[in-house]
Amino acid sequence: MAPQPTIAECDAIITAKGSPFEITTVEINGLTYKTWLHAPPHWRAFLDIKLEEYADKEFISSPLAPPAPQTARETVTYGEVHRRAVRLAAWLKGQGVGLGTRVAVGGSNSIEWVVAFLAVHLLGGVPVLLNGTLTSKPQIHCLQIAQPKITLVDEHVASIIGVHKAEMKRRGITNLYCWSSTDHLPRKARLPELGEINPDPKLIEAVERGEGLEGLGPESDATIFFTSGTTGLPKGVLSTQRASMHSVLTNFTPTLRDGLRQGGDLRTMLTTPYPVTPTMLISIPFFHVTGCLGWLVRAIGSGFKLVFMRRWSTRVVLDLIKAEKVNVIGGVPAIVTAILQSPLLPKDTEMLSVNYGGAPPPERLPGDLTRRWPNSAISHGYGMTETNAMHMAVNGQDYIQRPTTVGVPTPISEVKIVDPETRKELPTGQMGLLLARGVNIMKEYVGDPKATANALDKDGWLDTGDVAIVDSDGFVHITDRMKDIIFRGGENIPSVEVENAVYDDKRIAEAAAVPVPDHRLGELVGVAVSLAPGATATEADLLATVKPKLRYPAQPVIIYVSNEPLPRNANGKPVKLDIKKIVVKEYLARQRQSKL
Repeated sequence: MAPQPTIAECDAIITAKGSPFEITTVEINGLTYKTWLHAPPHWRAFLDIKLEEYADKEFISSPLAPPAPQTARETVTYGEVHRRAVRLAAWLKGQGVGLGTRVAVGGSNSIEWVVAFLAVHLLGGVPVLLNGTLTSKPQIHCLQIAQPKITLVDEHVASIIGVHKAEMKRRGITNLYCWSSTDHLPRKARLPELGEINPDPKLIEAVERGEGLEGLGPESDATIFFTSGTTGLPKGVLSTQRASMHSVLTNFTPTLRDGLRQGGDLRTMLTTPYPVTPTMLISIPFFHVTGCLGWLVRAIGSGFKLVFMRRWSTRVVLDLIKAEKVNVIGGVPAIVTAILQSPLLPKDTEMLSVNYGGAPPPERLPGDLTRRWPNSAISHGYGMTETNAMHMAVNGQDYIQRPTTVGVPTPISEVKIVDPETRKELPTGQMGLLLARGVNIMKEYVGDPKATANALDKDGWLDTGDVAIVDSDGFVHITDRMKDIIFRGGENIPSVEVENAVYDDKRIAEAAAVPVPDHRLGELVGVAVSLAPGATATEADLLATVKPKLRYPAQPVIIYVSNEPLPRNANGKPVKLDIKKIVVKEYLARQRQSKL
């Protein structure tokens, strides 16, 4: 039996001369990077090919906007979305939108959101992707730093920003429109509605022939996403067309690596059709890079179907899985865990693949998924807004055998582990700060050169803020966020170490380790958990279970038990700042009580 090929050997096969995944080099701002030779040069080129290729295939199944009932849905083809996007692009062109023009798009996942996003790209514009869940202050902050020419939103975002129209006008934010009805909103919150768009036929023709796009290229501006803003106001992340379009090919490489590692043939993998059409349940918003560049790009690139929901509900999700024949799920680990643990999940449900990232998953999750769906492709990816989604990933057996890894860098990306103080590279197996580099890295933080300089060094290395180790096989293991390490006296305790021990208990749905104050040692370990459906547990029971699994300094002094989900942001990530406040409040209350 031939020895298993290494990751490097697999990448050599995948990226060989003549392959669709052939690699070349490019010089950007005096620095040399690896890049895909055959990646689309920009969004417009990608859309022109794929929307035409899959015109007759179903693209999106989506609930209708309020005030329509939640059960009302619409299904559209790629061709219909393309038609609507061209018409909206023609209208935008009539409003002065063109190459490089910023247009804000805000709202939950919907057909209208996708149409607006694609319409801006058909003009070579720059979508400014607003987080649809933000309150008015951070929402206006995002609009002010991006300064879009036009803003297109759904009725929910209209209800948030509409009452502040006068303030926004003073800040230079004008031309606000809603793509759905605002009649049910208070009068002060209403925005002009786009309604039925009937642009000049000459403008439609101009859009279709690409008028004004002569200067569009790989280094043109492409997108502005916003960071989660869990510790302050969001930062706008501006990226180029090349950085954005890397996902078109990068998204395939973890699966190809896994196939080659298991003895497969590249040509066979590339030419063998799926046994059924992949239908993807979208549980993560498109205003997040994972949703947009991971899921949406993957769907458009391969003609997959997307299924949207108005808001997360395990019962609604399970109904959609059955009704829409969903066979691809993912998002953040908490969403996958909720589906997997639900007693309502039919036993005959099958999945082609389960893909997640964006937050540390329980160490047990890949094994649990494999036992439930042994024929499903399980993958875990690592990336951030600043890396334009996937920078590392792991699939299949490599993940099963190394459940704490986030994988290895993609063929066009690089990582290194450095001392946080000196920035000198550390040897294999030593924990340090993770730096990332590649053509997929952002161009800048919008309007914030100081933050950009702090994040990107002169050689193009991005400070991820993550603490990591690279093992002897080259697999990267994230041990914590720099800001989430618990400092107990002279011990540095990664929160992930504690969380994985807690997750060994099948009664746990979510776990988050946070520091609680101590006058002698500075910080001690606190934990918050939510319980799996139908599970019961006391704090004393959980402490007795987890303490023997942890070294003494890492043992928690409190476990806050909740029957409700822990606080999360719109992307499904746990918001540790909010969780910490809950745990610390409870811990200090107990400390005061004990002194009475």
